[in-house]
Amino acid sequence: MAARRRRAARGGLIGPLALLAGGAAAGAGLWWLLMFDDPAPTAGVRASAERLTGHDRAALDRLLQHPQP
Repeated sequence: MAARRRRAARGGLIGPLALLAGGAAAGAGLWWLLMFDDPAPTAGVRASAERLTGHDRAALDRLLQHPQP
């Protein structure tokens, strides 16, 4: 009698490949969103200055007026 080889079930191969493809698509979408999407209108140094104390805001203004080389 010849021994029969056991093969992996088709579902055992499709599931991990679907997970891999879904993860790759989600990663590419997140990368695109972070790299190419326009920033929010409130983003930036000046918008974050609203949350600073008066002393910190004055220090930030001094830094922005005199940029370092």
